[in-house]
Amino acid sequence: MRILSLIIGYAVLYLVGAYTPTDSPHGKDFKISCSTCHSSKGWALDKEIYSFDHASTKMPLTGQHKDINCRLCHASLVFAEAKAKTECVQCHEDVHSNTVGKFCDKCHTSQSWLVNNITEIHQQSRFPLVGVHTIAECQQCHKSESLLRYDVQGVECIDCHRENYLATSNPRHEGIFSTDCSECHNIYSYEWGGSGFNHNFFPLTLGHSNLQCSQCHTNNNFTSLSTDCYSCHKDDYEATTNPPHNSGCYSTDCKICHTTNPGWGTVIQHESYFPISSGNHAGIACNQCHTNPANCTYDCLGCHNNQANITNQHGDVGGFTYTSTACFNCHPRGVGGD
Repeated sequence: MRILSLIIGYAVLYLVGAYTPTDSPHGKDFKISCSTCHSSKGWALDKEIYSFDHASTKMPLTGQHKDINCRLCHASLVFAEAKAKTECVQCHEDVHSNTVGKFCDKCHTSQSWLVNNITEIHQQSRFPLVGVHTIAECQQCHKSESLLRYDVQGVECIDCHRENYLATSNPRHEGIFSTDCSECHNIYSYEWGGSGFNHNFFPLTLGHSNLQCSQCHTNNNFTSLSTDCYSCHKDDYEATTNPPHNSGCYSTDCKICHTTNPGWGTVIQHESYFPISSGNHAGIACNQCHTNPANCTYDCLGCHNNQANITNQHGDVGGFTYTSTACFNCHPRGVGGD
């Protein structure tokens, strides 16, 4: 009987010694008071009294992380085992297959996986999104079966627009034009032609605005075409008879006298010599003054033909002569009193 009593006593002492306060589901080194998370209601987390400051750890809970269950990160409830899990990919599957790095917060926030500022983010990349590229769908450039891979793409126009380049036949691009599309096309336009075509090296304005490429670029010559007026307008120049341009009196540089307004009637540079767009001589025909275009002279006396009256009016002008040259020398603007 004595022996049985001793056995029972030792067993009780063993059991008492085996159960200590360190037997916590959170691990033997867990030092936070139970009352931080639990109450007398039970061992379940009591959110009414929960007071642990997760911001004191390396993983502050923000956004949707504030509402998740502890066990989603701390599966064993031994919190020390999760201390190193501060990187997104340690908890979240990388659906982008490591094509954009492992830092989800470069594009996403803890509020949502949705990205609403991708254009702004893309400005920090090798290919900032400008012009019509700002409205392109990601998958138009970053093609993959999953539609979620964003492998690094080339940043040259031809890297994405090779099919457009090779398929263009009017005019044929391959082997003729640069593969840098921006040399000819406007990145802010929604079309390749029309307003989307950049012809700034020879502005297509007014009379040139509605021309077909082939009207100037004959025989598909897009590399050595002269920008000199005469190279395109030789036939116009030689066919003009009023006044006859081919007489040798007129420059082959059309813009000296003409603008690019449709039609050849608008004369611009004549105003700097003698105004014919305003004043008493507005609307006068070329051959009224240039009666003999072959020798490049002008005649004032054909209209101002009352010699006696004109001589009388200039009686107080020393050295007056009744000649066209004298008229122009004294009245270069065509106005009396010059």
